[in-house]
Amino acid sequence: MKTAPFDRLTALPDLTGVTGRTIRSVFANPALIRLEGRRPDPVFIAVMQHGDETVGLDVLKRLQDWMTTHPLPRSLWIFVGNVEAAEAGKRRLSPETDFNRLWAGGDTPLLAMAGTIKAELAAAKPFAAIDFHNNTGANPHYALVHGLGGEDRHLASLFSPNAILTLTPPAMMSLALRPLCPAITAECGQASDPAGGEAGFDLLMAVLHLDHWHGKEDRDLRLLEITGRVEVSPGADIAFEAHADADLELPASIEKWNFFERPAGSTFARLPRGGQPLTVIDETGRDLTDQFLSIEGDRVILKRTVTPVMLARSVAAIRDDCLCYFMELPDTI
Repeated sequence: MKTAPFDRLTALPDLTGVTGRTIRSVFANPALIRLEGRRPDPVFIAVMQHGDETVGLDVLKRLQDWMTTHPLPRSLWIFVGNVEAAEAGKRRLSPETDFNRLWAGGDTPLLAMAGTIKAELAAAKPFAAIDFHNNTGANPHYALVHGLGGEDRHLASLFSPNAILTLTPPAMMSLALRPLCPAITAECGQASDPAGGEAGFDLLMAVLHLDHWHGKEDRDLRLLEITGRVEVSPGADIAFEAHADADLELPASIEKWNFFERPAGSTFARLPRGGQPLTVIDETGRDLTDQFLSIEGDRVILKRTVTPVMLARSVAAIRDDCLCYFMELPDTI
């Protein structure tokens, strides 16, 4: 199978002044950069897997500044992902070019590229893997983890007290790499917030300087599990204002609900035109709508207490992905 082109580098190019939209001035193609450090087993990081999520570029700029006066304590492999989408200011250019859905294997050129990188990484016996992302809506920083072991929890706790346990989709990078090493996705808030780059860089520094996993949390984790994905019917009109003429009316302040419990019996949305454009599915695709939502008049009512995450006041983001996820405490912690 022909592999999609990616460049191999042994040093970071000068990133001064580079933005997501101009990233192809330094990375014409996706790139794998191998930087040698004192400890050989590398930390692997991915940046710009979604083209409009630029926090990873911010992390690399901070790393480049730091490396002018410091040697790397551990080898570092960097994967620079969807540079074409970044140049266009988009998450991806098509469903098939979502770089964070490439890592479970397959027979397209992009899947073959990811498979090649994954095989080389496995041979290098990586110490940890981190995938840097931004959120569309206002969320606190949080980690996506894929197991409840001590190493998973230790890595997640180095980033944030908030962590979400998820076991799908299998082709996301951090989940696919977890058999090789502790691996998380670091969700660093909105791309416009410089605090995300600072937090991502601090995480990278902590992991690069770590000599072994302690098997316990660096700080207490608030660990939640995704139990439902809330989707909106493709043709539904969506509004974020009171008394709107729309199929689905959501509160203007809905992003403030992220990571806060919404109690059973509370109103989640309004349906000014009747109908029911919301569906809740679990990670296997099973329809759980009746377990989570009921309709009373023109209101959507929560049937159980949930903690929503990834709510955003962006119709485009909702249509491209989903409205939000519902989270609850895992059955076993």
